[in-house]
Amino acid sequence: MTEPVHALPASSKAEPSEDAFIRALPWQWASNGLNTLFALWTFGGSVFLLFLSELELPKAQIGAVLSLFPFCGLLALGFAPWATRLGRKRVFITGYGIRKFVMAGLLLLPLVMARLGHTAGLAYLLAVILTFAVLRALAETAAYPWSQEAIPNRVRGMFSAVNTVVSTVAACVALLVAGRIVGSGSGPGRFLLLIGMGCALGVVSVSLMLRVPGGRPDPAAVDAGAHLAAMREALRDRNFRFYLAGLGCVTLGTLLVVSFLPLYVQERLGVAPGVVVTLDTAVMAGSALAGLACGWAADRLGSRPVLMPALVLNLLIPVGWLLLPRQAPHVVGWCAVLYLAYGAAASGVGIGAGRLLFNGVIPPEQNTAYTAIYYAWMGLTGGTAPLLAGALLSACGRHAGAPGALAVDGHAVLFGVSLVLLALGWWFYGRVRPDDVHTTRTVLRRVFSRVSEWRPGPWGP
Repeated sequence: MTEPVHALPASSKAEPSEDAFIRALPWQWASNGLNTLFALWTFGGSVFLLFLSELELPKAQIGAVLSLFPFCGLLALGFAPWATRLGRKRVFITGYGIRKFVMAGLLLLPLVMARLGHTAGLAYLLAVILTFAVLRALAETAAYPWSQEAIPNRVRGMFSAVNTVVSTVAACVALLVAGRIVGSGSGPGRFLLLIGMGCALGVVSVSLMLRVPGGRPDPAAVDAGAHLAAMREALRDRNFRFYLAGLGCVTLGTLLVVSFLPLYVQERLGVAPGVVVTLDTAVMAGSALAGLACGWAADRLGSRPVLMPALVLNLLIPVGWLLLPRQAPHVVGWCAVLYLAYGAAASGVGIGAGRLLFNGVIPPEQNTAYTAIYYAWMGLTGGTAPLLAGALLSACGRHAGAPGALAVDGHAVLFGVSLVLLALGWWFYGRVRPDDVHTTRTVLRRVFSRVSEWRPGPWGP
């Protein structure tokens, strides 16, 4: 049993050793794998978007619902010192644990709709999602600084790479099962089956994190005034501001494309719902293929030589969707290629940007203030994207013109705006100080110099 907070002063026990943290990494991988199943069957993928569409919500309302998850991240600004004081591990496990039972409340949605009507059912749905989003935000406010402690810097790239592979395998299983269930019938019942299964596995996922050390309560954590001063000091850090600018542009640019992409593929490209769900496996495959290479490279070359090329690949994704004809033959195959490329780009950006954040941008002794701002900013930009996307799609309606081979409508506008934002994000990330001796240019110079020195022999290479 965990002792009460007041019985655990910061100095009561020796801090866990680096070896103890490394031995606990498999528990984190297992937990993240099961949490992937939970997320994809409940709120974190195409299943949830198709579920909201099944309930006949207009796109503007769907955007508002999706924005609740990231917008609640603003709670981090005030809650971060409390998470440190109460214990980051305890806050994370409590918040993540309770949220599974809250999400399971959606299983009562048909009963609420049958007894009280469609409007009351939507209000109940909104209440469940809002409560879930608040718990998620509070838990993840504690999770980010805990992860900086629980994952040693020297293996952070490797951890992210293995985590990507584990999560990818879990995601492929989740999506294949979800595609089979969603494609086998009609009505909201098939989505509720997935939600129930996901919540059960989610509880197991949280329990595994009990085996990870660190995140102890710190009764001497700074008070609200000192925390506010620390955040102001963090915002004066020019390197951190460049990182936040890059993060914001890339988050907005990416989510403008992917927030409503499953509905675009279903409605505009004519792909069946079950196939739309299964297409997400291509994202996971691309993520796994790139993940191991990016993690290995990040630990040996630094974060930016991984991050910057991945951002270039990310720039090509909205271009691909813009150029893909609406009536293209073999459209599922072309969609799979774009999904695969997005998965590879997202993996490289995630590993590179995450390692750069914790190894080079955030000072460990000030991580409460820095991670609070980081998480809140990620929430603000992440919440703005689906709201903006839903509003643009609703405003454009089904209006479409077709100059040449390009269809101009709300989705085309989203892809175009995304391209501009991703380009800005690439520029801002390029201004962030490297976390290693290598920069992207030095690595490219070394690669090109070796290629130029290579000469094939008389019998070939």
